[in-house]
Amino acid sequence: MEDVNLLYHKHEKVLLAHFTNGYIDENCTRKIHFGYFQGNEDDRKFMDKKMLVAETCDMSYVGQNYGPLASTIQRNCKYYAGVFDKKTGKMRICDAEIFQMHPKPSDIDDEGEELALSSPVSEKSFTEKKDMLTSVFGSKKKQRALDSRLKNQIKGKALDKALSSVISQASTIEPLQVEENDQNAEYSVIPPRNKDATTPKEVYNIDHIVHPNEKEVTLEACTVFFDATADDIQAWRKEKKYPQQILSLLARMSKSEEHRTDQATYITYLYYLIYLHNLKPKQLKEKDPLPKDWPEAVRFHLLKRFTQTVRGQFRQRIMTARLKDKLVSYILVLCLYLEEFSIELSNLQTDLNKTREKLSLHCQALGCTIKVKKLNTEHGGLLVSWAALSLPLQLSPRKGGQRKSAR
Repeated sequence: MEDVNLLYHKHEKVLLAHFTNGYIDENCTRKIHFGYFQGNEDDRKFMDKKMLVAETCDMSYVGQNYGPLASTIQRNCKYYAGVFDKKTGKMRICDAEIFQMHPKPSDIDDEGEELALSSPVSEKSFTEKKDMLTSVFGSKKKQRALDSRLKNQIKGKALDKALSSVISQASTIEPLQVEENDQNAEYSVIPPRNKDATTPKEVYNIDHIVHPNEKEVTLEACTVFFDATADDIQAWRKEKKYPQQILSLLARMSKSEEHRTDQATYITYLYYLIYLHNLKPKQLKEKDPLPKDWPEAVRFHLLKRFTQTVRGQFRQRIMTARLKDKLVSYILVLCLYLEEFSIELSNLQTDLNKTREKLSLHCQALGCTIKVKKLNTEHGGLLVSWAALSLPLQLSPRKGGQRKSAR
């Protein structure tokens, strides 16, 4: 049988996984991770329900014996599989159960959690599910038609939003509304938030922004920033070698060796995040879009957390709008941590190529208070925004039990 992987457990039926979307590369068969779920035997309603899931680094697959994804090939036939024992040279005939494995396009999960029985995809409408499959497996003609239709929808929404929400000052911008239970959702752009925090430092766990394993390997790569002198920083500023926010932080590093080491490590990781944010779509499609002199563990984790690999005619890596918003949130939280939870946004506006209003919206979604100051310069008045994270958090109230999108 073509495209079939065999899972056999003693005292159980042989599970045959048939992948409906095509052949599985022989080099990837050992990299497929399977999970098998069965209903509670004490519950008659669910005891016969079974689910087989498979996951690769690029795609997730789901097969089940109930619902619309259930296979129909076993209704009128009974299947057997032969399990060959290499040691004895004998073959054992076992009952077999076939699962039709359907592709489930989804964003990469942050923590690598296993696929749950309840999936957000099931909550989508038929049209949304069809669009997801078309974007991944559709022909070029259908993908172009889908892109055109979605762009028209976005333009219409953007026009309505622009006409209804014209504002004159950043201080009067309506903050993004993010429900408390959204921060743990699969599609949240906000890092996990501690509701019981008593200090600004406890609101966001820095170990979630920079994992201890990543911090350890980044420590070895931060020597350049640790040893940076005033002359080095001035030269880098003329060469525009590093983002302005990085140079501003380097100029104010502590003289204490221990504190300076921590600062240099986090500043290095911040540089990695800003660099990834500014990559163009064409650069992301390259095999190794991040510099090879970066720690390998950091490169792997950044691409896994903030990019997505899709399969069309060719496999390619992309950064969706949601993942880019998520990356901006992580950059802002790390900047807040390095700046004692009060940052001036003009440098980040330049580094991330974002308007003052849009960056303020991101900060407000994180719970920051925004203050706008007018500075007199040679070229006239200049509005500068400050974002401060303080308790209690300035979170928007819920309206009608519905949430607003972060985009």
